[in-house]
Amino acid sequence: MSTTLTKISAFSHLRLQPADEMNDLKVQLARDTDPNKVNVSAGVYRGADDKVIMFPVVKKAKEKLGANDPGHDYTFCMGIPEYLNMAAKLAVGEEILSEKKVASCQTVGGTGACHMGAKLLTASGHTEFYVGTPTWPNYKSLIKEVGGNVHYYNHLDPATKKIAWDVLMNLLKTVPERSVFVFQLVCHNPTGTDYSKDQWLQIIEIMKMRNLIPFIDGAYQGFASGSIEEDGWATREFAKQGLELIMCQSFSKNLGLYSERVGALHVVSDSPENSAVVADNIRYLFRAEASSAPAYGARIMIESATNDMELWKEDIRNAVADLNYRRKTLHNYLTTELKTPGNWDTLLSQKGLFWYSGLSADQCAQLRDKHHVYLPSSGRVNVACLNESNFKLFASAFDEVVRG
Repeated sequence: MSTTLTKISAFSHLRLQPADEMNDLKVQLARDTDPNKVNVSAGVYRGADDKVIMFPVVKKAKEKLGANDPGHDYTFCMGIPEYLNMAAKLAVGEEILSEKKVASCQTVGGTGACHMGAKLLTASGHTEFYVGTPTWPNYKSLIKEVGGNVHYYNHLDPATKKIAWDVLMNLLKTVPERSVFVFQLVCHNPTGTDYSKDQWLQIIEIMKMRNLIPFIDGAYQGFASGSIEEDGWATREFAKQGLELIMCQSFSKNLGLYSERVGALHVVSDSPENSAVVADNIRYLFRAEASSAPAYGARIMIESATNDMELWKEDIRNAVADLNYRRKTLHNYLTTELKTPGNWDTLLSQKGLFWYSGLSADQCAQLRDKHHVYLPSSGRVNVACLNESNFKLFASAFDEVVRG
């Protein structure tokens, strides 16, 4: 007597996951055949031809690598030593590095650094993460995926659109010890609204007193002030004052190496002995994660930082000056030419690639469906995608949806 078994898929327990808005926008944009479509969605620095801008320092480094092909062998599990050394200097400074308390690992972009940092913390028993909103959506999934719990608080006051300082201060004073606070170093995504040095010092004082753990995302270092060193001040100050910390680093923006996935994780411990243990655990975790990080972009960074640092610094200064010009130009369109109802001075006060415009999700949908202007439902506008060919198109569409 035979028994007929019901065939059930090995994957039948899986359910559809929440949509990824940025990926969906990219798909919709690719399908849109309108010649005047405007893409101000993803955080990429583009020129007037809508192509990703290649910094002169990167062009020069690529030419050198092309003439002296290093091949395609695996790198060390923790990464290319020269890369890690240069990246750590930029992240935490030579003074802290000389104390032998920094463990570094090359990662698959800044996202990989955040994932590895969160994984290390949860493996150490630190599972409670506090994140200011609005924020980069990926924090939630990468923290939950490694067993962490995400708690949200207001980074901006919904009414004033300014930093909700009292909210953060009260939270820092009341959360359990060893809670993790996820901070964006500069050019906050999506709000472009950063802490001042005085505010950072107050944050550091409370976190030090209460044994809290800073988790610093440095995705845009250099794009606030025009100086990598100046923008890295807060990380160095945390470390100088003796706090253990996680620093997640990316060269996607400040070298324009988006698809090369050039990142690093830096962990500052309280002693060289503990740092050695941390490094070994990072090695163990990364071996399972990727075994070996991508090499090409890292080699571009090594060449840029080792032999052409002054050119790289100039490229960043020029990029920030250009971003500020684009902000001023759009501000002029909205305030002087179109006289769009509202106060648009946040265009001038916010920093980095993004302008947190204040548009509603419905208004963003109108921009997409009626005007072929693509941006996320948060109202975040990437000013680095605006140029002489689309300023007026974007401003006119923006003006129309604001007027209703």
